[in-house]
Amino acid sequence: MAIWQFRLILLPKRILLREGSILPFSIPMDLAENSKWWANVQPTVELEQRIDRILPREDSWSESMRMWGKQDGDDAYVCYTDENKNAIEEIAFRVDARKISLELVHQICVLARELECVLMTPEYDILVPDESSLARAIQCSIAGQYVKDPISTLQNLGEPEVQERIKFRMKPPRGSQSEK
Repeated sequence: MAIWQFRLILLPKRILLREGSILPFSIPMDLAENSKWWANVQPTVELEQRIDRILPREDSWSESMRMWGKQDGDDAYVCYTDENKNAIEEIAFRVDARKISLELVHQICVLARELECVLMTPEYDILVPDESSLARAIQCSIAGQYVKDPISTLQNLGEPEVQERIKFRMKPPRGSQSEK
């Protein structure tokens, strides 16, 4: 993922509301990274055909993944639990903050509403699929800050919370040989 891309992961709203009636403002990193959000629910719309109308389909480097758009620009991907693509594991978009497409922002929000999803940001914040909130989140993100001021943004990447996220993502999966 390029620093100028803002990643959004679609999460089923009803899974987040399972514990209460109010959506959280954010999710703890461990919960966000380790939960199987789509394990007990699957989209009711023809997801791939719907994304085909948003971005052009691209070749995927994985048998258990479909990809759309340009890898260093606006793109989307759907990860499946297996090569047969029977069950979704993750649905995500990356928006190019260098030239934010308001039409793409709109289409992501429409799709999220159709799927009854919320959007999770790289900081694990939860957004309702609203175009103005999403556009504002992109502009205020590290990707948006990088577009405005690359040097100071890169200098600030050493901040402890960013380093913690990097260490967490580099951690070996639970139960793997390297974890022991």
